[in-house]
Amino acid sequence: MHGRVLWGVWFFCWCLSCEQAPINTDTLFQEVLSQANLTPSAVRFDRELFDFYFRTEGTTALFDLMVREPLRLPYYAERVRGSVIGSVARPALVVEQGASWLGISVRRTLLGDPLAPMRQQSTQAEALLNALKRLYDSAGTPMTPSVLQAARTLQSELDPLLRQQVAFLLEVAVQARQWRERAFQALSAEERDALCRWLNLPHAAQDADWGANSPTAFAPILKAIQRTDLHALLAGGHDIVLAVQQMSEALQKADEATRMRWQKPFAYDLDTPWGRIRICGGGNDTHPRLPYLLLIDTGGNDTYYGAGANRSTENAVSISIDLAGDDRYVDTEKMLTTPVPEIAERDQRSGMAFGGACMGYAVLVDLAGDDLYRSASAGLGAGRFGVGLLFDTQGNDTYDGYAFTQGAGLVGMGMLIDREGRDRYACFTQGQGFGFVRGVGLLLDATGNDTYLAHDKPTDFPSSQTAERNASLAQGCGFGRRADYLDGHSLAGGVGVLIDVQGDDQYQCGVFGQGAGYWGGVGLLLDIQGDDTRAGVWYVQGAAAHFAIGYLEDRLGNDRYLASMNMAMGAGHDFSIGYLLEGEGNDEYDAPSLALGGGNANSIGVFVDLAGDDLYRLRTNSANLGRVNAMGKGSLRERAFALGLFLDQGGNDSYPPHIEFAGNKRTWLFWAIQNERISESQLGVGMDR
Repeated sequence: MHGRVLWGVWFFCWCLSCEQAPINTDTLFQEVLSQANLTPSAVRFDRELFDFYFRTEGTTALFDLMVREPLRLPYYAERVRGSVIGSVARPALVVEQGASWLGISVRRTLLGDPLAPMRQQSTQAEALLNALKRLYDSAGTPMTPSVLQAARTLQSELDPLLRQQVAFLLEVAVQARQWRERAFQALSAEERDALCRWLNLPHAAQDADWGANSPTAFAPILKAIQRTDLHALLAGGHDIVLAVQQMSEALQKADEATRMRWQKPFAYDLDTPWGRIRICGGGNDTHPRLPYLLLIDTGGNDTYYGAGANRSTENAVSISIDLAGDDRYVDTEKMLTTPVPEIAERDQRSGMAFGGACMGYAVLVDLAGDDLYRSASAGLGAGRFGVGLLFDTQGNDTYDGYAFTQGAGLVGMGMLIDREGRDRYACFTQGQGFGFVRGVGLLLDATGNDTYLAHDKPTDFPSSQTAERNASLAQGCGFGRRADYLDGHSLAGGVGVLIDVQGDDQYQCGVFGQGAGYWGGVGLLLDIQGDDTRAGVWYVQGAAAHFAIGYLEDRLGNDRYLASMNMAMGAGHDFSIGYLLEGEGNDEYDAPSLALGGGNANSIGVFVDLAGDDLYRLRTNSANLGRVNAMGKGSLRERAFALGLFLDQGGNDSYPPHIEFAGNKRTWLFWAIQNERISESQLGVGMDR
């Protein structure tokens, strides 16, 4: 049995051994809620009242499910995690599952392999030459005599396995571009080019247009969002990811004789209307920043300044596969030794890089080695109006990004999947599982002791809450466009997910992160096993604001939580749901105000610790430990439900001595607003069993 399959079987069995029994949420909450004559099913928003205040476009299917049953978030999170775990070996599953979170049914493998006809074509005589001819026909460009000769050289001289796989991928690329064309058929050629230019601007320039308070600045972007056929876009993305997945598996199964041939230096280059095809290996190569259609490097410690990223509307498919070596993927030579925070011009970088898709499909696969990924451009598994993937299977890797990076999606999907190793992830904003409008962002790390850092300083992106800290929007964050104070075209956030399966991990961020949501967004941080430490500032660790959902779940390990300013550890603000679920372990919580099951402005905040001897520290005694702030007297909000819920299921726990109402084996109940109907009241409940 092949090593990849063995690893997949082992990992699946290991995950099953770590899984606890599913949580019966109704049973879990019955006793603590009975203090107020509430039942678990009654804990929900009045949807008519919710919708009266939340006027926006495009909520995701996952949001609509979760907001209906707030106390069942663990059930939905378990389904999200379970559906994604298999993508450690099969990343095409993420496209299928992520589409369903958005409310789109893209299940291209339901009735078999949609790529089978193209795989069959790749086995025929002169398959590569024929695939190239179809590419040129689709591009509307005749093959010149010199191009035809280069194509024949590839057909005759390229290693048989490589030749077949390249032909297969080119056939899939031709069809995927047809899906891409359908996705944008409602936009003129000029509008497409303008959209592409805008999506490649430096991050700050795009941010300015998202928040523009003028009749014209955001109008073209809004039109593109509303008219893009996301179903078609994801269909093509699924096929590209599936093709690269199958191609990588085939290359890994090469026999020893073939691998020996790949160790000898060789290189073939062919420039096509859609980008360069480069097949090489046997040395330590340097690949310049070019529009690549396909780059395959069979080995060596290589340096990449480009590849696996869309650079124009014509370069709509870009694939890079590296089979072995300690490789470096960087924007510039300076970045070989200089981290992104030390690059003075980092805020001026434009374009996409390394698994960065823009109005198309971009995939980077690295199959072995300790690798460095460093870019101040958007990328490292990011999709802007497209599907982007970075898939690394082995090694202790460094991911150093700036903005919209490491699993970020806008009108599409961005995915970073790392299978094993001690990895370090760093960014400034919009990364590490960030879902923007109509987007899914996923970061999945399977094994290893990892570090996740969203720099809160230097403050390139000062937050509205505290200008001294960055708006991280990272580590499982769903974020939307609030425009009631702008042009009125508010747009709901997408789904941002960070899943870490195993390892003792370190998490640090500024404002909005570690399972956070804003304006219709869903942010999930799911960690199965390990002794973890999490530090953040505001709206962190299962927190949400303005009609959103933030959820953090950690199943096993002795964990530590620190939030330095406000809104954390299961806290909701303004018709939102913030939820933190801790499983087994002796945990420590260093909490601010509005934390540990705190609710504000008609929200639901839930904190649950299932087992262990826990330590609770509170720096302020305000709307925490299962309490809420009153909101809305004299307005419709006075009859909007609000709940703060704190539940510690067991253990010998420690509470601050100045907190008189909470302690071991105690229950508590606070009414902020007690109306005739409990469903229209605002209250807090707590229990330590």
